[in-house]
Amino acid sequence: MKKITFIFMLLSVITTIMKAQEKSSFGFYTDRDVYVSGETLLAKVYTPEINNSTMVYMDLVGPFGKRILGASLEIRNNQADGYLQLPDSLSSGTYQLRAYEKNTVGKVKIIREIWISNRFDGLEKTNQIKRAAVAEIKPDKKTTEISIAEIQPEYPVRSSINASIRIGESLMKEIDGNLLVSISQTEPNFTSATFQVQSDQINEGKNQDKGMVLSGLVTDKKTLLPADSITVYLTIPDSIPGFQYYVTRKDGRFYFLIENYYGSVQAVVQCFGNTEVQRLKIKMDELFDGTGTLSNFTKQPVSEEFKTNIKRNIDAVTLQKIFAQEKLRFSAAPLKKRAPYPYYGKPNQIIDPQLFIDLPNFNEISKELLPGVKFRNYNNEPSLQVLNAPNRIFFSEKPLILMDGIPIRDLNVIKGMGTADIDRVDICQSERFYGDLRFAGVVAIYTTKADYSNLPESDQLIRLKLETIQTPATLTEPQITEANIPDLRQLIYWNPSTEPQAMLSVKCKTSTVLGQYRLVVRGRLKDGTLFFKDKPFEVK
Repeated sequence: MKKITFIFMLLSVITTIMKAQEKSSFGFYTDRDVYVSGETLLAKVYTPEINNSTMVYMDLVGPFGKRILGASLEIRNNQADGYLQLPDSLSSGTYQLRAYEKNTVGKVKIIREIWISNRFDGLEKTNQIKRAAVAEIKPDKKTTEISIAEIQPEYPVRSSINASIRIGESLMKEIDGNLLVSISQTEPNFTSATFQVQSDQINEGKNQDKGMVLSGLVTDKKTLLPADSITVYLTIPDSIPGFQYYVTRKDGRFYFLIENYYGSVQAVVQCFGNTEVQRLKIKMDELFDGTGTLSNFTKQPVSEEFKTNIKRNIDAVTLQKIFAQEKLRFSAAPLKKRAPYPYYGKPNQIIDPQLFIDLPNFNEISKELLPGVKFRNYNNEPSLQVLNAPNRIFFSEKPLILMDGIPIRDLNVIKGMGTADIDRVDICQSERFYGDLRFAGVVAIYTTKADYSNLPESDQLIRLKLETIQTPATLTEPQITEANIPDLRQLIYWNPSTEPQAMLSVKCKTSTVLGQYRLVVRGRLKDGTLFFKDKPFEVK
């Protein structure tokens, strides 16, 4: 009887998991299917509910499997939106845009096929283009419970659109999250294929349920084996620096959680050997997943209409650059809660050397300006000690020495620094603790340049430019004050966070770019179904 009960419970769990996987649809949409190099691509992602990740990654992979760029998007209510600034250097061709979470249950990636034309090279001599050969594409469900009214079949350039969107009562009750409402130019000769693939990556690591996880490996340069019990430091330089440490596991791996940072962030990851002679090497893991195996491609003929439309779009984007018609307004990043003092605690002394006489090097600065700091440079072997004020003697051990928050051991880095190079010096004249770390006093030097350019190159130190959570941005209409300047937008409305209501209104203006356009409403139901409703029109 117990065995039967156990089997029944197991089947119930499997059924629940399968239903959850069915419910957790992964949706991925872009503002258009066809772009020109140098443009901004906007995207909306509906993420699976079965994973509790706070991050979803979006990257662009070229025709030959090379990742070109990517972005880290913050998930809110199982949804995220963001953008990619397409480089001007991209060649014309079919690209694959990917969205995925790390360490998800199914390790699924959703891939969207897009076309990018080089801004300086048309398709005059092109007869065929590559398209993804996908065995199964699951289209979204076109709903009949949404009606779009007051959209005319044709509009002249620079005319007003006042559309009404009505959502049925039964659909309103089933909508999960926000809607995506957009109006953009369409290309009838190229419609994106969107499909899911099972990741072929070995995605060992930490779930990103609290933020971005930065990881890597430390090896011993002599044995080439993973180095365990090595303390790895992560510093994000600032007036109050961010700091973390991690003691490597037996496999030599380390992990850092990056929370509440937005946009590009400079960081330094480093480690020191457990003995003076031990030499180590740090290797960081790629933030994005590897490109893996790409889908197969087939060749399709290119129509003259497609070539004509591409030339029109290239001309429009080129003129956009000339007239500097920016279409994104970047929101201020959420304020990061700052600690009142650095991680080493409140300093006993804060010295601003520039308030005093000009001194040429750190030896003179320490003698004249830094109380309780003894710096010596005997036979080009510099040393530094800090007074243990409570005991009124100098520590026999080396203190924690920082430059812009970054731990350093080679004092040659600072010995040539004069008062013109130093903004301030924090001095801690007592034992300080941070987690399991103990410091025999602290000397923290903050430079005037704050670019940590004096740090020596080493296998034990890596400078990083982290693309943390992408700063939110919204679409705006360009401010055109003169009637003879054209409005060159191909995307004229984009709201990825539309609150569902029984009646929605969309107001915008057409641009001067001719062609086919479409108003689209997209969303997801509570059972995971992805749905849409659209209405086409033409600008003539």
